[in-house]
Amino acid sequence: MKKTTILVALVLAITAGSVQAQSYYNRDHGLYLELFGTGGELSLNYERIIENKVAIRAGIGATGVAFRKGYAVPFSISGLLGANQNYFEVGIGGSFIDFKEDSTEDAYLNITERQVVTNAIVGYRYLSDYGFTFRLAFTPAYTKDGFEPMGGAMMGKTW
Repeated sequence: MKKTTILVALVLAITAGSVQAQSYYNRDHGLYLELFGTGGELSLNYERIIENKVAIRAGIGATGVAFRKGYAVPFSISGLLGANQNYFEVGIGGSFIDFKEDSTEDAYLNITERQVVTNAIVGYRYLSDYGFTFRLAFTPAYTKDGFEPMGGAMMGKTW
């Protein structure tokens, strides 16, 4: 009887552990702030993660502290390669960028007119069991004037 009780307890513990592990992978929505990166100086982004492998993102960003005042609308699709909580992220996206025409301050990415900028994304992403997400990425941009190296950091919540 004692061996049966231990066996049943062991099976229940393994089953409960696998159910808990599966719930972690069901996080498929995210909301986060990104500093620099593809959305200007600061952007708010919504992201949909499909099968814990593909992230599709859209947001709204702004410039005006370090660069000329304006706004950006970032969008991207990227793949998440890894397991558990640590991922290598690689993707492509862009931003529609528009500035106030009467401003004479420094331009973000040396852009002087509204345009769509193409970005690559190569970075590290951490997704915690409790929904906290963090990313550091190299996000080089290709504008009408050529290649511009840049990077960004983001943090937020997934559910």
